[in-house]
Amino acid sequence: MNSSNHDSIIIRTVTQKFREGESVLAILEAYQIVGNNFQNRLLVTVGSSETAALICFTVSRNPPESISDLTIGTVFPINESFFINPDSGFGAVSNRQFTVFSENQPTTYYYRATDEASAAKDHFLDNLKNLIASYHAAPEQAHSVSAFDWLRYYKPADDSSSLLAIDRSVADGSQALKTRDAKFREELERRRHEYIVYEPYHVYTATWNVNGQTSETIELPEWLATTDSPPDIYAVGFQEIEWTPEKILMNETKIDRTWVDKVMSGLHKGATYIELASIRLVGMMLTVAVKSSIYPRISGCLTSAVGTGTLKWGNKGGVGVSFQLNEALFCFVNTHLAAHTQEVERRNDDHDEIIRRMSFDNGFRMRAIDEHHHIFWIGDLNYRLEGPDVSQEYVNRKDRDYNQLYHHDQLYIEKRRLRIFRDYKEGKILFPPTYKYNPGTDEWDSSEKSRTPAWCDRILWKGQRMELLRYNSVMQLRKSDHKPVYADFKVDAQTRDQEKLKRVSEEVLKTVDKYENDNQPQITVEQTDLDFGLIRFNEKYSRELLVANNCHLPVHFRFACKDDQNSQVCENFIHISHRSGELLTGNSLSIRIDILVDAPAASRMLSKLKDAQAGVKVPLDILVLHVENGRDIFITIFGEYKPSCFGVSLDTLMKLNKPVSEYAIHELVALNYEEKLIDLVGDEVGGNHLRLPREIWRLVDNLRKMGSQTPQLFNVNRKLGQVDAANLLEIRDWLDSWSTADFPGTAHTTAEALLMMLEALPEPVVTISERECIVSSDNFERCKELLRAKLKPVNRLVFLYICFFLQDLRMANSSIRIETLAGLFGRILIRSQLPAKPDFGNSIYAYTEGERDQRRKFMMTLLNNNLRDFARQEMSSQ
Repeated sequence: MNSSNHDSIIIRTVTQKFREGESVLAILEAYQIVGNNFQNRLLVTVGSSETAALICFTVSRNPPESISDLTIGTVFPINESFFINPDSGFGAVSNRQFTVFSENQPTTYYYRATDEASAAKDHFLDNLKNLIASYHAAPEQAHSVSAFDWLRYYKPADDSSSLLAIDRSVADGSQALKTRDAKFREELERRRHEYIVYEPYHVYTATWNVNGQTSETIELPEWLATTDSPPDIYAVGFQEIEWTPEKILMNETKIDRTWVDKVMSGLHKGATYIELASIRLVGMMLTVAVKSSIYPRISGCLTSAVGTGTLKWGNKGGVGVSFQLNEALFCFVNTHLAAHTQEVERRNDDHDEIIRRMSFDNGFRMRAIDEHHHIFWIGDLNYRLEGPDVSQEYVNRKDRDYNQLYHHDQLYIEKRRLRIFRDYKEGKILFPPTYKYNPGTDEWDSSEKSRTPAWCDRILWKGQRMELLRYNSVMQLRKSDHKPVYADFKVDAQTRDQEKLKRVSEEVLKTVDKYENDNQPQITVEQTDLDFGLIRFNEKYSRELLVANNCHLPVHFRFACKDDQNSQVCENFIHISHRSGELLTGNSLSIRIDILVDAPAASRMLSKLKDAQAGVKVPLDILVLHVENGRDIFITIFGEYKPSCFGVSLDTLMKLNKPVSEYAIHELVALNYEEKLIDLVGDEVGGNHLRLPREIWRLVDNLRKMGSQTPQLFNVNRKLGQVDAANLLEIRDWLDSWSTADFPGTAHTTAEALLMMLEALPEPVVTISERECIVSSDNFERCKELLRAKLKPVNRLVFLYICFFLQDLRMANSSIRIETLAGLFGRILIRSQLPAKPDFGNSIYAYTEGERDQRRKFMMTLLNNNLRDFARQEMSSQ
């Protein structure tokens, strides 16, 4: 192709890539060096209105003949950030390179070392300089970002969070391409704010140290049913329920159903509640109940317990319940920390240990306390009021000024020090200290210890969108030395808006599709249907399949098997020049697909196309072009096969009443089911009229006439034989048409045609097992018995006719060795009932050395004995 045609093809193809109103200004053929490889590029300057851009294409074929041969790689707007290295291209570093800068990023290109390329480079760079100058000379309004909106069609939006752009971490190999499910979840989570709404729930929490009291005479509505409207969720914690030394030593975890029943009967009567979960560790117990109406929205309910007492016994520690309500994770923790005023550090340590050790395990992952959206921490935390002057009398004097008293609270002090409960909140305390009272009264401890009152029983919370409604104690319940405490909250829990979720999911699916398409290796195939037209026996046909890599990733490809059951990539009569390979970005490869229906494949072709109509092209095979980490491409091979006598069974050949060339494939297949043989013209050999396929008789008859004195008539190594392929095709046409013209073959091509005819039969002439062959191979009488017992009449006749001919040939031609004939024809005529071994490739006549020896011995026994009488007897009986 001359330079002028080459350039015109490029200009025509490149122009088709752009839209109306966009003008191609200059084109330069260049390349880039990527590693040790040179990759072709096509640089194009394009103008639209008052702006312009430089666009770099990867090229899969040079010159590009269609727009599919060009893929946009990089788009450089010619704006204030765009310039060309003033030294590059002018001899400073190399007179065959130049560097483009855009947004402070350099990109180097090279051009070929020819006079024409140098002139093209100069013209191209001059055009770029003029475009840069035009941009800076244009009025200010022409510099707006919107002036380059036309480039959005060619360049993905510059948004690092968008999946519309190529993922550079995948491109540079630092990160593997995410699976479709993983990327969908990731992107859906990123857009979570678009479909998450907040639904209000009323949560009621309560804690009481019952000081070992039983539940028999205690009713709880005064403590648990204090709200006007029924709460949605209850979390009720107890401490010191039946915590005898025996229970502590046994680390009792059996739920005390009497207390649970009291809780359930004490809940608000305005709703029906279901016990969601209860958990116990010695004296600590936590029961969570929910409205029956929200129960179906709850999932993943789990419990956990942590002992922090002496030897990690459960006399101190915590129990917890975790669950998911819609999209929100709730956690309720009920704890009983170390006692006594001076044990602040032990209480802090208990707090830390519960935080560290409490986790909710579902068998797949463990969720810690802090891994929840809404956390409620209740219990007897045992932090006391402490100070030099703090006493019962001091508390009584300050009973109306809890703010001043609160500054002496150990929990308040430790929390301010950021020692414990970081990020937790507590409501303002407007109720008297809850410990320690004389049981049955509202009076402070009057025992010998005369303990200082304290707010031991507390409720704290952590999380977003949580509003405390009330925080109070219940003085009326006097069974214990502690007063029960409760707090109720309004919690806005995350919930999916299903309509919004559906919309976002649909958009995310499209985005993930683009992510997969943009970030997985891809091959462009010029065509997925290869039409071979009319196919004839023993003629070779070829087609070229052009594959190109127009993506930004290197591509590894191979032609793959269609399924696990079939180890073959394609039919035996199809050959692929490159079954695997690698293509770098911008590279292409021409793969040659050959079809040759030879002798072993002829019957397979007839069987495959048994329903084909004459003149109709049908699928011959489907090739699977597998792209590693990409999508498979399916390539269909079409063609029309013209039947030949090669590949047709002996039975069918015996039924022909016209030449094979006049039959359609389906008509030949139908002849298999015909019972009556077609009357053949009597062909006399040795005075006998024979009923055998005329195609075989014609080949043998002509060999008798011209080959009896031909040296090395049958070559054992047939691939190395000097056989005229064109003459073989002439013999094929002469046989297929029942021609009356002179026979066109030579002695050697006729011998090869006979071997091919026998080799192409869908079933062997003689089918015997290996054992039968071994038993009979040294005994002529047994050989005859086996032939009579195992062979159909037409098979026996053909076999004896050929053996009879071979004996005559050896007698007439002393240069032909009997061992050669026995080995060659034994391999083709005699076959085991077992299928061919796949290790031997495509040949259906592949055997081990031992099997070849047995068949040669069998043939030798027949050919070395008086076969004439036996053959004539069998022929005359037909």
